[in-house]
Amino acid sequence: MRAGTHSTVIEAAEPLIRQLDRVARVSRGIIKANARSRARTIKVLRLKGGWRLTLVAKNAKQEFHLFDISLAQLRAILSEREFASFEKILPETEEE
Repeated sequence: MRAGTHSTVIEAAEPLIRQLDRVARVSRGIIKANARSRARTIKVLRLKGGWRLTLVAKNAKQEFHLFDISLAQLRAILSEREFASFEKILPETEEE
């Protein structure tokens, strides 16, 4: 992991992004090191034409923009057992 790059993914996000890459277009954002979070968190916000997914782990934070995926598909992926350790904050509906 190298802070400030667009092509890499923080370690905590690797399994999730691998799965999302199969079903959606994923744009990787800049890594912010030293995020200092007690909980591992995935937050999803509605954007025009897609979603912003922010993943915060022990010592890093990274934003991703997701396109061509529904909230239902995203919920299904996030409900898998390998992501159970993350606190998830998702919108209630598809609408903005």
